[in-house]
Amino acid sequence: MDESRQATTLFLGTSLITAIVVGSMMMSGRTGGSLDNRIEPLFWAGAIFAGVALVLFAAATYPRAASGGGSTVRLVRAGLVLFTLGPILCIVAVFVDYWI
Repeated sequence: MDESRQATTLFLGTSLITAIVVGSMMMSGRTGGSLDNRIEPLFWAGAIFAGVALVLFAAATYPRAASGGGSTVRLVRAGLVLFTLGPILCIVAVFVDYWI
């Protein structure tokens, strides 16, 4: 499987996960705005990280024959880091909001 096909699969999977999570949060009424003002920026930072990761995965789906695929790998790696950190920050924000 070539790198752009792997990136496409990754993009589709993370898009589906994001849609499920955002839809669930909308249904439950839990949003960044419902958190304590002291912790809300942490939640939004996580949401921005996850959004940027999706953009990176989308950019990685386009084949780059001239660069030999190296930029695709870099985009996917950066996206994976951000897509890992984003939900962690959001979850930490929700738990900290519960405790304060």
